[in-house]
Amino acid sequence: AYVHAYTLYSAVRPFGVSVILSSYTPTDGPCMYSIEPSGVSHGFFGAAAGKAKQAAKTEVEKLKMSEMTCEQVVKEAAKIIYTVHDEVKDKAFELELSWVSESTNGVHQFVPKDVLDAAEKYAKESLEESDSEDDGM
Repeated sequence: AYVHAYTLYSAVRPFGVSVILSSYTPTDGPCMYSIEPSGVSHGFFGAAAGKAKQAAKTEVEKLKMSEMTCEQVVKEAAKIIYTVHDEVKDKAFELELSWVSESTNGVHQFVPKDVLDAAEKYAKESLEESDSEDDGM
């Protein structure tokens, strides 16, 4: 309601970004919400925001995240980020991932370096495989 109220008047419109909030509690489990600049909010298993939002959301919707481990989801998230990134149009990026889960006791933390490195390796290998398949056709 707070975000929505501030979108009604142009003089007090400080929100120009999408926000993705996530939490984990032992009773409710994982929760994720996306809040749009208009004030609209939705609950998700996975969400995307930014330039390639629609392409990323399409890839996220293909996954059965409720049946995956956190490590598997991290790998798939890295793969999606690398897949939707356009090297010609977009700037170079540094992959940073964080999570909130049972393993972190509901505390937001950066993904451990070994998990991040494995996810980045998986994403780059997947991208190279799809490039080589495209070249073979």
